[in-house]
This record gives sequence, C-alpha cells and structure tokens, in this order.
Amino acid sequence: MVYSLIISLFLTIVIELSTSLLLGVRSKRDILVCILVNTCTNPAVVYIANLLILYSNQTIYNIIVTIMEISVIFIEFILYKKCLQDYKKSSFVLSFINNSISWTIGTFL
Repeated sequence: MVYSLIISLFLTIVIELSTSLLLGVRSKRDILVCILVNTCTNPAVVYIANLLILYSNQTIYNIIVTIMEISVIFIEFILYKKCLQDYKKSSFVLSFINNSISWTIGTFL
C-alpha cells in the first residue's frame, strides 16, 4: 500500500503541476503551493480508496471515491484561494481542471 501511495502522489504532482503551469501558475511560491496542496490531499484519498478496495463492494467504493474527489476539488479550491499569491485566475477552475485531469488519467492507469 505504501508503494501505491508514493506512486499516486508522484503522478498526481506531475500531472497537476503540469496542468497548473499550462493554466498560468508561474511563480516559484505558487508552484510550491500546488505541490504542497496535493501532498496534503492525495495521500488521504488514496489511502481510503485502497482500504475501500479491500473491505467494500464496487458500489460503495464508487460512491465514496466520488464524494472524496468532489471534496478534494473544494478543499484544494479553498487552499489555492488562500495561498496562491501571483495566480489571478479562478482558483476553482484551477482545482476543478487539475483534479478532473488527474482523476481521469489515474482511472486509466
């Protein structure tokens, strides 16, 4: 399970940081914020998802993971809104696009 946590965090940071750069995040501080925000949210979601795979059925897994992913969008939105200094575009759009892309890629992997 630790391997899964590490790989997932690494891939999430690569994907979401790449997307953030494409969406206009430029300053070193804001790039660090993007990395730290994902470091805060990703391990918890992946850990719970791994437990759900072991101890629940597919329906419960899908419902809880969907709720967690929606929650992460809002949590990251709030963190981006409070912590990004130089990014002047919508923090919600940044969070939504980042998480939609990383979730989609993660689903296929």
